Amino acid sequence: MRNALAGLSLVALIAAIGCVRPPQPEVEEPVLRNVIIVLVDTLRADHMSTYGYDRRTSPAIDRFADGAVVFEHARSQAACTFPSVNSLLTSRYPDVFARQGERQFGIPAEYPAIAEILDDRGYYTVAVSQSPVVRNKPSKHNPNGGFGRGFDRFVEGCVWRRHGACLNRKIFRELELIERPFFLYLHYMEPHAPYTHPPDYPLKFTGEYDGFDFIRDGKPKPIGNMIYDDGPVYDITDRDIQHLVDLYDDEIRYFDAVFNRLVKRLEKRGLHEETMIVFASDHGEEFLEHGHITHCRGVWNTVTHVPLMIKIPGVAGRRIGTAVENLDIVPTILDYLAIDDEEFGLEGKSLRPLIDGREEPTLFAFAKQTEYRSVDNGRFHLILDAKNDRFTLFDSGTDPLEQHDLFDPAHPELGPLKTALDGWLEMTGRRLSLRQSLAADKAKEEELRALGYIE
Repeated sequence: MRNALAGLSLVALIAAIGCVRPPQPEVEEPVLRNVIIVLVDTLRADHMSTYGYDRRTSPAIDRFADGAVVFEHARSQAACTFPSVNSLLTSRYPDVFARQGERQFGIPAEYPAIAEILDDRGYYTVAVSQSPVVRNKPSKHNPNGGFGRGFDRFVEGCVWRRHGACLNRKIFRELELIERPFFLYLHYMEPHAPYTHPPDYPLKFTGEYDGFDFIRDGKPKPIGNMIYDDGPVYDITDRDIQHLVDLYDDEIRYFDAVFNRLVKRLEKRGLHEETMIVFASDHGEEFLEHGHITHCRGVWNTVTHVPLMIKIPGVAGRRIGTAVENLDIVPTILDYLAIDDEEFGLEGKSLRPLIDGREEPTLFAFAKQTEYRSVDNGRFHLILDAKNDRFTLFDSGTDPLEQHDLFDPAHPELGPLKTALDGWLEMTGRRLSLRQSLAADKAKEEELRALGYIE
């Protein structure tokens, strides 16, 4: 019996020794040190395979999205670069920018932008922009610049040299010099019109075309001149518009490759896992879905439903269907950086509670452009034509291109949406009445037209 117990004790001892693990190296938690905003001008969400488009326009972005938080119903606050980018960078609704002085399109000094906030806290801040509007120095389309405040460096060398490879070269050079922690704002111009591509880029979606030369060259501006400025009349067919769409989709596919090279460079430099990357757009593009061409007119999904993806170190990828705004980007960044945003008077809200799954509130997203004001709840989109005092209501779930007006005073979704829109108009109206807001918007539209930015 004693021998049996002794044997059992020996077995137990061996088992116990076998269960002792050698010291394990500590696993470092991902640390968020840097922030990059990748702003892709004129990119509508519904033309990305990431958002369900039937053409595979964004395979590299799709892979990025797998590890990011993808917001399926993000809305820009305007359908034009000015003032959409102003709103994004300051978390302020656009009405405050339209009332600036003549030929002023930058960010007024009284509204702190994300670059200033981070610069004041020791971040190295750099912007690399192709945009003729989002500039530090004056340009033809922005005579007074005004976007450089808070940036240690503002690089503009690729303006209107529209292929993203040019911007990447500038960015890669900055990455060699950059100090940590850093904030990087990157503004790419694909797929803004004209829809062109490098000569050696193999087109995937665009086929032969034997129509108008300007359409073959990806230039929708003559259509805009015909619609808005009594320009020459053209017999534009569905085939003509489809060719423009094909070229636009090829521009997205080209940018996808450019973005892939950017991500690879960040990975090579060991920055990918310590950097929050925000992928966003300022607005979309119209192809006559509502009688308009390009952008800067209206607030339909075609021009304000934009991609928004955020890759956050240590946060698993997921998709969120709640309505959110570009206005929410800055508060979200500051939340993850543990920076109290109370003193800045931001009008957006941090998306961190949504990302962490701590709450699923009913959120509303707002937009404005020219005479239009709108609110959506992630499914239904209510649009007010303030000039004609007329409402339209669309179900984006079944009618994403918003071709079928469902407005009916008895519609069950109308009450909450109209209450939210009225509240927003009242809030923004404390700064500027609706009548004054319409006049200010019209004046800025005329200035942009005079500068050749819109038709």
